[in-house]
Amino acid sequence: MKNLKIGLIFADLKTNKCIKSTGVAALFCKSGEIIPCFVVESIEKINRELLITLDDRNYMLFSSKLNDDQLIVAMVDITPLDKMSLENEIMKKAIGYVQDAVYAIDKDGNEIFHNKIERFIPVYKEKLIREMKQVFIDKVEIPNLYNVYLNKEHKEIHMLSTFVPVINQNEVKAVLLINRYLNRVLETLTKAQNLQYRESVYKRKKLPNNNTSYTFDDIIGESYIINATKESAIRSSKNNVPILIQGETGTGKELFAQSIHNHSDNAKEPFLAVNCATIPETLLESILFGTTKGIYTGAENKWGLMEQAGEGTLFLDEINSMSSELQAKLLRAIQERKIRRLGDSKEMPIKCRLISSTNQPPEKLIDEGKMREDFFYRIAAFILVIPPLRERGNDIIVISKHFINKFNRIYGKFVTKLSPSVEKMFLNHKWPGNIRELEYVIESSYSFIDEGTTLTENNLPEHFRKKINRRNSRINTIPNSYEELIAEGGILPETLNEFEKKIIEKALMKNKFNITKTAKMLGIKRQNLQSRMKKLSIKKIVTFDYKKNK
Repeated sequence: MKNLKIGLIFADLKTNKCIKSTGVAALFCKSGEIIPCFVVESIEKINRELLITLDDRNYMLFSSKLNDDQLIVAMVDITPLDKMSLENEIMKKAIGYVQDAVYAIDKDGNEIFHNKIERFIPVYKEKLIREMKQVFIDKVEIPNLYNVYLNKEHKEIHMLSTFVPVINQNEVKAVLLINRYLNRVLETLTKAQNLQYRESVYKRKKLPNNNTSYTFDDIIGESYIINATKESAIRSSKNNVPILIQGETGTGKELFAQSIHNHSDNAKEPFLAVNCATIPETLLESILFGTTKGIYTGAENKWGLMEQAGEGTLFLDEINSMSSELQAKLLRAIQERKIRRLGDSKEMPIKCRLISSTNQPPEKLIDEGKMREDFFYRIAAFILVIPPLRERGNDIIVISKHFINKFNRIYGKFVTKLSPSVEKMFLNHKWPGNIRELEYVIESSYSFIDEGTTLTENNLPEHFRKKINRRNSRINTIPNSYEELIAEGGILPETLNEFEKKIIEKALMKNKFNITKTAKMLGIKRQNLQSRMKKLSIKKIVTFDYKKNK
């Protein structure tokens, strides 16, 4: 190396004197002087290296005999090399603790150095190396190139990549790749957005202190059917009449009830809710109408919910669970607009509005004797039917994205989308638990999401995936026996409906959704086919041929 100091010592072994010295060796041994001890020591290591330290500097000696009487000793000051080695070790240590990943290759693509490069799956690692090789040709630094890669655990890695050419004598000798990982940054950003979101929601809603949390703005969906339902609910909110909300479990009946209350003229009044299915009948009666002191052990003078609601709203959830006797008492209270507390003879006027809900069609409940017909007429001056999630089409995806944003804020994740296979799975699923089930499935998936931005099938709860697989298996294969149908967990009406739907859909596709031709192919009347399509939720698919219409 150019900066290394070298010297030679020529020694006479007979007299042990220095014949001549050059360069750095002249500092320790001059002509005619007795040779130093280190030269004597080097005689014992002829043709071998000897390391010594003189005046705080490190030297390497290499001795060789010219003849039996003369010795030549080469002396090299290697202190700069030791310093470079130390600096190199310090640099390696420092780079090892840097949060960015550093990776270097030569022009043949061979790894020269790395500190903690992610274990990318082969296709992504090959792409990185191809990008690095291009720098050997272009000889130009590429700063802050945004990349998203998958590692071997199939986690998404977000990073800014900088490619740096190492140039010596106008030739690129190596290329450095410096990856700055953004996953932690995105997590921090998500948490900050969460705080901003909460603040904005608080300012936006400005809900009165009336025991509610929701308005019509919280009803998510873009489908015609949900928007039509919202319009009906908005119109009903201005008329102070009893409303019956009908909808399957998990469709959001209380959300609609609260929204109606908050859109009414009495929004500042209390909103009180009670689930009739969870409270014993005797207790429910006292909760609704109130009690007087002494009516039973421990009873006190207490207002019932119908009094406490004032001019606000009383929401009776799952009112179909109420006994016929209690229905009769409530019917009279609604009709007379008066109540009598348990154990009291005095009647008290009530002004609250009644909103009730049922998870079954009221006609069916009346036919089965679970709801009095006269009671139905009093509680259902207006009936609001909430569509099940399976009938809302792409709202399933819209609501899924809403829940993704919600759980990103709660769990500090940054999921941005559903994978195509999950979208298809969600759109084809029946969702018996409706929006509540969808929310549960997405929240459960967050237990299996680490740093990815896409919710995939592998993230979904195992029992949900098994349910989907069983359903797909039932659709694609006909059970050979009753025992096989039961073993697969099949239910006859559901299984028959799925087969019928599949057959009708295939016939419709073959006839390009021409109802008349499809009915003729299936051997049924046109009106019958339309009725079956409505029952099985078969929608017409409209396609647009761009080339044809261009």
